[in-house]
Amino acid sequence: MTQGEECVRFFIFYFDFMKIAHIVCRFPPYSGGMGVVTYEQVKRLAETGHQMTVFTLNQKEKLEPDNFKIKYIKTLRFGNAGICPSFLWRLRNFDIIQLHYPFYGAQEFIWLAKKFKLLKSSKLIIWYHMDATARNLFHKILQLSSWSIQKHLLKLTDKICSASLDYVKNSKIKEIFKKYNEKFVEIPFGSNQHPEEVEQSQVDELKNKLHIKSEKIILFVGGLDSAHYFKGVPILIDAMKKIPKLRDKLGVRDHPNIKLVIVGDGNLRNDYERQVAGSNLQNQVVFTGRIKFDELKNYYALCDITVLPATTSAEAFGLVLIEAKTYGKPVIGSDLPGVRDVVGQSGLIVKPGDSNDLAEKIEKILTDKSLYNNFSQSAIQEVKEKYNWDKHIKKLLEIYNTI
Repeated sequence: MTQGEECVRFFIFYFDFMKIAHIVCRFPPYSGGMGVVTYEQVKRLAETGHQMTVFTLNQKEKLEPDNFKIKYIKTLRFGNAGICPSFLWRLRNFDIIQLHYPFYGAQEFIWLAKKFKLLKSSKLIIWYHMDATARNLFHKILQLSSWSIQKHLLKLTDKICSASLDYVKNSKIKEIFKKYNEKFVEIPFGSNQHPEEVEQSQVDELKNKLHIKSEKIILFVGGLDSAHYFKGVPILIDAMKKIPKLRDKLGVRDHPNIKLVIVGDGNLRNDYERQVAGSNLQNQVVFTGRIKFDELKNYYALCDITVLPATTSAEAFGLVLIEAKTYGKPVIGSDLPGVRDVVGQSGLIVKPGDSNDLAEKIEKILTDKSLYNNFSQSAIQEVKEKYNWDKHIKKLLEIYNTI
């Protein structure tokens, strides 16, 4: 019996089944960390027997899960924000309501429902994924109007969960954390990757497809749309341009050739491709576009390093780094709260927005075999001990049953 099956039996035996609602602005197949986390939580909670329902904004591509419900909200929306007054009455029959923050247009009505006791006996949990950032006038207006509401909502909620308290302590709600410390709980995310499922023939086929010979592979996985502007792709491309110059400066002639593989898609991809062309890196940088989830394992298997050069605190964790570590791959992440926690002892941190520092760190890992092996061993151990979905769900259910 697997650890996951034992976990399921434990919960079915000890806990009553509950009706649980998860509220999130975007949901798979849309590519984004908040949606992926919500999916993993809901799917695994449903496997323990609880009645799970997801409320999310309407989208073109829809999932049809077997063991939980999805309610798509048709409403006036602006990007990942949407006006959702129906939450004033649609949530009253749930035992647990978990809001994945930020979600402009939903959190305001949930606050009203909580304040005026429209949720009956429902318990409210906020999963604080990240600070909300405003890049256009409408979002700035929403941010101003919702900040006071947010503070009151956080005071009214029963628990506030986060994957990293390092992030919370440095976030916009750090004062709330200081004042209501007992409400906060850290539950790190897990990895949904399974290296044992990788077939070498598929990896070899992928290498041929990407025209990879003996190059060392740097991997980036993430959305290339405006909503994920903070991922740092331009910094990574600039670092690729600077690595040959760095080698010349150091007088190095025998370092391995490198290739950057960028997995993901979005409206910013054309801008990134123009940057690559302008830097004459067409032979060193490959854009794969959007890929299927079950293909991702082959990219992690073939890469040498996975990099997340995020530029702002909008990046609060870095699931892709955990996934890469599952395969024993060293990682590089920005020195940002939350992200630096995930890097841990399995790689190097870099200054946000500093392509020179990134180029140096990439070169260091690729050329120091002893360092590379140490990072690789630490990566596997850290995932096993800390970043585990079974442990995550067990702790989350303990919270559900004790609030």
